Amino acid sequence: MKWLDWIVNFAGILLWLGTRQFGVIPVSRKPALTLASNLKSLGRKGGVRRWAFPLSLFLLLVGRALFHYWFPQQFAEAAIWSSGAVAVSFRSDFFGRMLAYSFLSWLEIVLIVYVSFGFFAGLRRNDKEPDPLTLCLRSELGMAGRWPVPLACFPFLILAGCLWMLGAGWLVDAALLPPIQSTTHRLQQAVVVALGLLPLIKWPVVALCFLRFLLDHVYLGSFPLWDYAYETGGALCRWIPLRLGLIDFAPLVVAGIFWGFAFFLEGFLPQLFQRLPL
Repeated sequence: MKWLDWIVNFAGILLWLGTRQFGVIPVSRKPALTLASNLKSLGRKGGVRRWAFPLSLFLLLVGRALFHYWFPQQFAEAAIWSSGAVAVSFRSDFFGRMLAYSFLSWLEIVLIVYVSFGFFAGLRRNDKEPDPLTLCLRSELGMAGRWPVPLACFPFLILAGCLWMLGAGWLVDAALLPPIQSTTHRLQQAVVVALGLLPLIKWPVVALCFLRFLLDHVYLGSFPLWDYAYETGGALCRWIPLRLGLIDFAPLVVAGIFWGFAFFLEGFLPQLFQRLPL
């Protein structure tokens, strides 16, 4: 039941961002009906204690592992964790492995979200008067939030590679991966696994392109998310001037290019991983 994993990972992302106090930044001293200002005012009232977020996240991930362990027939006798470049099968009759699967699955989504954050923040790095959501991304990413697109994604790709370097040995010892021949072999695997995150951000990027195309022709009202999507989508598509009359086809073309590139990487990287070491 993949839907359960998607729901748990989505809830886990929200809890993680709550732990990080994502969006709780001072935007303006004037009262404003913006996402960031509203979250700031709620934070001052102290409605939810900060420790509640990491505790809820921990219980959520442990609970998913228990569900897979207790009800293998309803879910799956083996849970498949795929990073975009490699797939690992975890047997559900071992609780320790189900626990590892639960945390790895959530961690993968976290890395995908932050690579997406870096990609979007890099598109708007030159804005002198950024909107509230851009400020939220810059606050969350720190220095990387003002870097160009490739560099803004690198810290999280490097983190993914480092995590693979640390955890690959356990996967081999648990007979979940073939033996690693050398440190160079492991390093090459780490690079390919990190690059495997790139095709996985196709969903938010393509969604941004379609939202930009929609907002260019349909007025959906004034809302911070619509304003952010319109400006960020414009920054992504501005390198392809493809307006015919009143219709701008650039967002659709960019979405197709990015989807095709992701499709290529999804086929190429697993094959490259199997051929390692080079």
